[in-house]
Amino acid sequence: MQNLTSEEYTFFSKFIRAVLSNPFTDERKILSDLISKNYFPEKDSKVHFFKKLQPLLNENIDKLDKRGFKQLSDFKGMENRLIYFSYIVAIYLNFVDDFDEFINHQSDNENASLAFPKGQEILVQLERRGFSAKESLRLLELYYQFRRAYLFINDGLVGQSPSMAKLRVELWNNLFTFDVPNYHQSLWNQMEDFSLFLLGETGTGKGAAARAIGLSGHILYDKSTGCFRDNFQDIYVEANLSQYSENLIESELFGHKKGAFTGAFEQYQGLFSQCKLNGSLFLDEIGDISENIQIKLLKVLQERVFTPVGSHKTEVFHGRIIAAANQPLQELRQNNKLRDDFYYRLCSDIIEIPTLRQRLAESPNELVILTRELVKRICHQDDENIVSLVIESLNKHVSKDYHWPGNVRELEQAIRRIILRGSYHGDTLRVQSNNQVDNIMQLMADSNTDLKELTKRYCQILYEQLHTYEAVALKTNLDRRTVKKHVTGE
Repeated sequence: MQNLTSEEYTFFSKFIRAVLSNPFTDERKILSDLISKNYFPEKDSKVHFFKKLQPLLNENIDKLDKRGFKQLSDFKGMENRLIYFSYIVAIYLNFVDDFDEFINHQSDNENASLAFPKGQEILVQLERRGFSAKESLRLLELYYQFRRAYLFINDGLVGQSPSMAKLRVELWNNLFTFDVPNYHQSLWNQMEDFSLFLLGETGTGKGAAARAIGLSGHILYDKSTGCFRDNFQDIYVEANLSQYSENLIESELFGHKKGAFTGAFEQYQGLFSQCKLNGSLFLDEIGDISENIQIKLLKVLQERVFTPVGSHKTEVFHGRIIAAANQPLQELRQNNKLRDDFYYRLCSDIIEIPTLRQRLAESPNELVILTRELVKRICHQDDENIVSLVIESLNKHVSKDYHWPGNVRELEQAIRRIILRGSYHGDTLRVQSNNQVDNIMQLMADSNTDLKELTKRYCQILYEQLHTYEAVALKTNLDRRTVKKHVTGE
């Protein structure tokens, strides 16, 4: 026996299909546009389609209530699935603004987990609809996680180019998988087993992507205190591994016992100990660590335990690893900078961060969007006069096909340079190197060019970068005299 009319069934079906799709995909946009168009012919792009349809969603649920169908147990089969998610979304929409306010308050209160005033009310509404107390608690936690993830991915990553849209889709899937019901039912407390490897040139924003993931982890709710157990800023730990010397990196990662080595005057809690339950540990520049440390990290990933330096007591690692490297993956593996067994433990998911030149090639307006955000970050306020100054200067002094070797980080410093001096002309050293590489490519394409000429040009480029004949000889496997001859042309 069906409790939904055909019209209600159609509405709930379309609405839930949109709800369960990745919020950053074209599919979500197409579905939301279709639904909004069907029920609201007038177009108002300023209103989110969920909020726009919230009165209609509530109206349909109210009609069911009036017919005596007020709980999940009143529906069977596919109707039960549709109403199950409809109840979840309806209650979530009632409290979105409260979550936003709470997230802002938590951002301003580091190292403290504040009480969430609406927590108990949400639990009551869920249980009233027939959700068990256990599932209601998990849904409250999921609401909080979903809202944080959306805000941190949407607002934490600047840019609207196709490659940035793709990045947002990939980050969302990394958090909740491509199938949200699966995540909700089985995986919400198992994500520490899914490591993430971020790849991208220096300055592309790997840290911003890692932070969006790290701040969006699942956080348990304590009914007795009315608080989420951790401030989301405390469940994310980050470190640039290239800053640690070989003899200190093990202590930084795993901690050490008092007296473990000379200078160990106090017990030290390493990065793995600092990472909390369902938290994330971001290890940047993973390609710079030694094989010995890779082996130790591999063991942690395999066994989920580690031992501080100088101790015999093992500790459990509860978090998730996010690793990053600025070298191409193929280069890391071919040059044995990344052990295969270690790589296969890191590659549950691999996400590439787009370069600035790719983003600008896809969408010229990307430069304006980025400049406006970076000016706001630098000046701590919006300033369209400075934005106009920067754009005008870049258009005048930097060529359209400029490579932007430092990516977004270089753009930020270019803006500072323009604010100070009025102009920026690009990284002249890198521009020269890129031009020389282009010349070599042209020589290779020329059928009259022989190997001797190619070797000469290659040695000259390396000498400009390395500054000594010995370094070039080591790089090319040529003797020093041959290198000098090629560089000087003697």
